[in-house]
Amino acid sequence: MSGIAGGRLAEERKSWRKNHPFGFVARPSLNPDGTRNLFNWECAIPGKKGTIWEGGLYRMRMLFKDDYPSTPPKCKFDPPLFHPNVYPSGTVCLSLLDENKVCLKK
Repeated sequence: MSGIAGGRLAEERKSWRKNHPFGFVARPSLNPDGTRNLFNWECAIPGKKGTIWEGGLYRMRMLFKDDYPSTPPKCKFDPPLFHPNVYPSGTVCLSLLDENKVCLKK
């Protein structure tokens, strides 16, 4: 496990377990030896009420690199779903997650 990235993900997991939105799921996947892989998360997002996604629970995988949080995770719905911010492959296409964009601070 990478030092900075692994430590950050461990803290985020701890915080998530204490307080997260109702109905949402996010947990590190299990390695074959039973240990947690903090760089590969299994997630589920409930469909928003009043939309075509209402009543669904949409699975997503988040993959983090060793240089997290400097680069965003790769987020992919499995199976893919129809949404304006999701490619047909299931990959989330938000500029917010684009690691090639430079954030400017004032």
